[in-house]
Parts: sequence; C-alpha cells; structure tokens
Amino acid sequence: MPRRRPGALRAPRSRHPAPRTRAEPPPPRIPGLSPATTLAVHRVEATYPDVLLFPGATSTALFRYRAFLVPGRRPLYPRTAVCPSCPGCALDDVREARDTLAEVLRRLPPRPAAELASVLAALDGKYAARTLPDPRAPATGGGGGTGGWGKGRRGGERGG
Repeated sequence: MPRRRPGALRAPRSRHPAPRTRAEPPPPRIPGLSPATTLAVHRVEATYPDVLLFPGATSTALFRYRAFLVPGRRPLYPRTAVCPSCPGCALDDVREARDTLAEVLRRLPPRPAAELASVLAALDGKYAARTLPDPRAPATGGGGGTGGWGKGRRGGERGG
C-alpha cells in the first residue's frame, strides 16, 4: 500500500484554528491586585461558596476596608452594619469586611496569598494607627498575642 504524502496528511486540517471563545466575560479586575491574583480570588469565590464568600465579596470587602481608612487625623470607630445578617450589607462593618478578606487569604494559593497579604499588611498598619486601643482588652504577654488582626483595638471585637 502506498504511503500518503505529508501534504495530503495535513490538508484536511485548517491552517487557521478557530479562536478560543469564552462562555462568559473575564472577571472584573480588583484594584490594587495583579490580574493573576484577581483570577485566583475569583476562583476561590466560585469554588468555596459561603456566607462570607460570594462572587465579588473580596472586591467589595477591600473597597470598604480602604474607604474606612481614608486619610485624615481623627481616630476611627468601627460601626456595626445596619443589617448584619445580609451578606452584602454585613460588609458595611469594616471588621466583617476584614474577616472576609482573611477567609479569602486563607484559601488562596501561596503566590496570590502573598500579594493579598502584603496589601492587607499595609491596610492593617493604617487601621492600628487610626483606631484607639481598648483599655479593657487583656494584656498579651510579649511575642505576639493569640488574637487576630483587630484584637486589642477599640471595636476590634463585635461583642462590646
């Protein structure tokens, strides 16, 4: 049986493959994060649906956290959200927004987590500088405390 010529083997294939199309548009970019980190965040939000994590939760939480820390000289006092049971309205409370960002940070892969952590470290420093210490908070015995990002600050705990 004779062999087919190489040109005849390639002939049925198209020289220009069909362009790749997406079923949906790319996710919106999160300001202050790279496109790769934004994509990883959107994947986390889609993969782990939760009360804290819904599509767009990270972008909203980061926006609310930055908006709370607008430059100024007066001390800041976190306020409880009007409707704390509603996932979207709960992010009006800056402490809830920061908790959402911490949850996303915990679930991200290492590189995107490092980028988001560096953004949050700068914002947490501003938060610590602009909020008042809580005189009723238990003293931590050197070497870092057992509390989270807002512990020891007035309004850092939602109970009182």
